[in-house]
Formats: sequence, C-alpha cells, structure tokens
Amino acid sequence: MGISKTIKKRLNWLLHVTFDKKTGFFKYKRFNGEIFIRHPRYFETEKNIQWLCQNLYYHYYLPTDNDTVVELGAGYGEEVTYLHAKSPNINFYGVEIQPIIFECLSNTLHSLGKNFKCTSTAVSNEKRISLYSQFSYAAVGNTPEEGYIDIPCITWDSYIKEQNITSIDLLKMNIEGAEKDILSSITDFSIVKRFNISCHDFRAENGEGEYYRSKEYVLEVLKENDYVIKTYNCGYDWSDDWIYAEQKNLVTT
Repeated sequence: MGISKTIKKRLNWLLHVTFDKKTGFFKYKRFNGEIFIRHPRYFETEKNIQWLCQNLYYHYYLPTDNDTVVELGAGYGEEVTYLHAKSPNINFYGVEIQPIIFECLSNTLHSLGKNFKCTSTAVSNEKRISLYSQFSYAAVGNTPEEGYIDIPCITWDSYIKEQNITSIDLLKMNIEGAEKDILSSITDFSIVKRFNISCHDFRAENGEGEYYRSKEYVLEVLKENDYVIKTYNCGYDWSDDWIYAEQKNLVTT
C-alpha cells in the first residue's frame, strides 16, 4: 500500500470510526445502521461496500420485500446494512461462529430491527469445531489441530427447525472452505430458492491447503439438485470463485 493510501485510510478511521464505551467495540455509521468492528482497520467505505454488493454479492438477485435470507459467515454485517437500506422488511438470519465477530454482528443487527437476527453456533455435521484466535478473521481456523476456542455445532435440519424457517429466498455462504460440509448436510434442497456461494479454490491455488478447494464439489451438488448455475467474472481470483444458483422454475428468459 502506498503512503498516500495509508494516510487516506488512517484519516478515514479518524473521521468516521468512534469507540463505543457501552459495547467496548469500535463502530461507524453506514446506510441506515451502525457497523461494529473490533479494530478501526476493518472500516469499509460506502463506495467499497456498494461495489461488492452490486457487482458480486447480489449481482443476480437482490432480496426484497419479505424475502427470507440466510447468511453463513455474516462477518461484521457490512452487506446486511446494505440489504436493510434497500429492503428493511426482509427476514434475515445470520450465522457467525467467531465469538468476538459474532458479538460485533449482534450489535450491528440490533441497530437494524427485530427481523435481523444472528446465531453463533456453527452449522455443521460435526459435534463441535475448534478455532484459534487471530487478528485477521479470514484466517481464524486455518489449522484446526491448533484450535483452542470451542465452538458447538448444530445440523442444518436442526438449525432451520429452531429458527422456524420453511423457505429461503437466498442462502449466502462465505465460510472459508466449509461450504462442502454445509451442502452435504442439507437434506431438502427444495426450500432453498437461490444460492450465493463463495468458493475458496484461489486459496488452494495460493498454497494454503487443499481444504479450500471446493468449487468442483459445489457445482456437482447444485447440478444434481437441478439448480441453474451462473458465474460472474470480475477479474480477481477471490471474486471469480463465487457461484450463483437458482431453481429452474425461477429462471426467466
């Protein structure tokens, strides 16, 4: 990063990020809500969030009205505030298993309304998983054999039953390679109208481990369940691994 970009970034922190004494986290205003973060370095400009939402996350489908959206790996909730600004009446269910980020997300969603909810239990066929703490949340859990933060798990069927979810307009995943586990646990695909899945093959290609290679498996499962597959190339390895899928009856010509 050049000196001018570094100065601009730190100036953004100074001008837009404040420390919230009540929660012990930093926060900044975005759209109609507030995003809580663990450190000012996670501040995101409105321009960047809009670009990601418009060109990547919701390129083919933007939830609206009373849609039900489930997001696995909801992070701090940047894109959730974008959704709320567009359609405040959607029913949003977020899952974020990293404890400190889950707490930030809970505060973010609290500023949006009662129809925006989140849980911290991992959705998985495993009984429990272990993470280890690291400053970059994308890297937490890279080496599970070294994990010491105990995270309980819940199966997909149990999760949707507990949340009383009977139909999902969009299931979005950005869970650093665990998408294979989630897809293998879904017993009834008919309730999921659309998928937006971030595969992480680019991390395998970068030498971070074959655990992250999931794109072929994800495509196979979605095709087996009669979804129409779409991709979108932005020209970046991390963005071009996203997969979009839609039930055939929803496809318009």
